[in-house]
Amino acid sequence: EGGLPHIWLERHPAVREYSFHSQVHDSFSRIDMVLLSSYLLCRVESCSYLPHSISDHSPLQVVMDFPEVLPLDHRWRLNPRCLATEEFVAMVGNWIDEYLVHNGPPSSTPDYVWEALKATLRGHIISHSVAYKKKYCARVLKLELELRQAETEEYKNRSTESRERVVKIRHDLNMISTSKAENALLRTKSKYYARGDKAGKLLAWQLRKVELECHISEICVSESAPSGDPSVINKGFASYYSSLYSSESSFQGSRDRMSNFMDALPIPALTEEDKIHID
Repeated sequence: EGGLPHIWLERHPAVREYSFHSQVHDSFSRIDMVLLSSYLLCRVESCSYLPHSISDHSPLQVVMDFPEVLPLDHRWRLNPRCLATEEFVAMVGNWIDEYLVHNGPPSSTPDYVWEALKATLRGHIISHSVAYKKKYCARVLKLELELRQAETEEYKNRSTESRERVVKIRHDLNMISTSKAENALLRTKSKYYARGDKAGKLLAWQLRKVELECHISEICVSESAPSGDPSVINKGFASYYSSLYSSESSFQGSRDRMSNFMDALPIPALTEEDKIHID
């Protein structure tokens, strides 16, 4: 009547699919919709319900074509979460070693070597990120297809087995979505945070993970059996650091021994060719 048709019904008039399942009444309904002007129906490329992995409602995805709207320029930047994995750090180290073998300072000036190394590392990191993203998207797509099939089976059979399968697949998608949301929050500028610097569930979860990773459950002191007593652990660390930062030699004669030690160190020096490049 108002010229705002329901897009999903326009595209799928005979399909049996729903967006919400009421646990109380054990019924299915289609209450999530997108109303669009009839003048814009020609712009719609696709319209479909997505699996409801996070919410209890299925999100409705509408893809529209606006060729006159140009996409925004995207400037690449390194994801700092990649540096938290030892495998990625080891790969970057191997890339640097491989580059310096063929492009060392004698072959060019140090500033050119540094700028070219940054460009090379950027190419390697982008290639690695693209491969990881393809693998991640393939896993998400597989879970979404399995969830769609399980939901369709639940619509038809409404059995306990199909319901348990839907719950299991949703749990796997929730774990992936949580990691994705955490990454998005870390990369978002601080002015977009709704809670500011106040404590929340996400912050508490992150702090709990860090605390568990740094927790020392037991310690061995002076060849004794491992002890998990907090007082024994604290005394052991206090004794270790007090002996670590205490000097065992007197001041008399220590300066000569220190000078002899420093003179014997093989300190590297710049070659004449490197000095010319730096100048």
